[in-house]
Amino acid sequence: MKSSSDLDWEFGAIPMIEPEYLGGILATSSDIALLIDQNATVHSILLNSSEKTFGNLSHWEGCNFNNFLTVESKPKLQRAIDRIKDGETIFYGLELNHEDNALWQFPVRYNIHSLGDPDKILLLGRDLRSLSENQQRLIQAQLAVEHSIEEKREFDAHFKILLNGSSEPIAFLNADSGTILHANHALADLLEKDHADLQGMKLQSCLADKAGKRDFAENLNLAAHGKYELAASFAGEDGPRDVKITSEIYRTAGNRVLMCRLTEEAAQPEDNREFVNNLVSAFHNSSDAIIFTNNQGTIQYANERFLDLVHAGSKNEVISNNLAEYLGRGQIDLALMLENVAKSGSVKVYSTHLKSGFGTKIDVETSVSQNNGARNALIAFIVREVTSIDDTRVRAARFTTQAQQDEMSARDLVGTASLKEIVSETTDVIEKICIQAALEMTNNNRAAAAEMLGLSRQSLYVKLSKLDI
Repeated sequence: MKSSSDLDWEFGAIPMIEPEYLGGILATSSDIALLIDQNATVHSILLNSSEKTFGNLSHWEGCNFNNFLTVESKPKLQRAIDRIKDGETIFYGLELNHEDNALWQFPVRYNIHSLGDPDKILLLGRDLRSLSENQQRLIQAQLAVEHSIEEKREFDAHFKILLNGSSEPIAFLNADSGTILHANHALADLLEKDHADLQGMKLQSCLADKAGKRDFAENLNLAAHGKYELAASFAGEDGPRDVKITSEIYRTAGNRVLMCRLTEEAAQPEDNREFVNNLVSAFHNSSDAIIFTNNQGTIQYANERFLDLVHAGSKNEVISNNLAEYLGRGQIDLALMLENVAKSGSVKVYSTHLKSGFGTKIDVETSVSQNNGARNALIAFIVREVTSIDDTRVRAARFTTQAQQDEMSARDLVGTASLKEIVSETTDVIEKICIQAALEMTNNNRAAAAEMLGLSRQSLYVKLSKLDI
């Protein structure tokens, strides 16, 4: 509340306001302006021209102002009028809720002014609907935040119960650094650490092999993308503890996270351990390329010799790629080998060529075998480069044998037909043998057989008809 002396202007500071301008000033300085008497009868009403939401309120004039107020607002208005009667000239911040024919309601904050005439009271009001709507939005947002916090607490409780209730060692790691974000008590038991010390620790710091610590996080990522298990050995008081790690990668809050499940392997006899170590050494140091793939041909492991043949700079360039990308006839070669190994368990020799990263082709012979394990069945490809000397020896041996056979056959045929007929008949027999072999290798896939023989499909169909195949 302020007295009139607080707002007195020096006489003559502003000119007298003409009546024709006064209404516009009042209307634009507020959203709604009302002139009422001490009985709350509305004598005049002015609305801001930019405020369209009030509609037409001319029917208020001549009516009691209380007719357009909600029940709780009527006592507020009467108390304000009484204070004006008692001599107060200005009353600020009177919030009244309006209703009109019970169709709609809106809140207005009024400043009430005495005009000197004891029976004339001026109300200048600001529409509070936008403020009220913002307050409602804030309340709803606050409720939504509180609800989200409660949901998060509920999910955290479920997560902790499931994690710590599992007997399987589980860890959630930062995929880039290998730092443990969450871990259960089973992992603490496996690593022989206090559970409280695990969070923030790097899992690779517990490895028994110090040399493998640097690439451990990267290898876990590769295993997650390639859908295969990673072998690891952790240090323990009674010696290294060998485990298999199954990892899955996902993204949350902008970070990549690895969920790792660890399965401890049964202790192997010392002779078996030595045998496994020899196998691993043979894999890495073999002069032949050795590749392990899944049933779809996706590369899971590859040794250094394979990287040399395809001119790859590192294993990261080939792991998780399909082997067909490096084979001369692509999916045709891969499909033939996978189909035959699925039927018979192995392929002794399959001739093709590898494509290097520089576009060159290398003639190779491939042997294929399948791991009988059902869960993580892998297919092994042993690829041997066919050198020019090897090729010459093979061709020479085949030529010598074939020449001897051809000479014997030719002697038998001389005198039974003309030379032209003998040559034509021999050519047809060779073509028939080659086409039948190609059809058998491709499981009667004529398109693949035509490509293998270097023929168009139309040419193959002609020969099939001619040779009655």
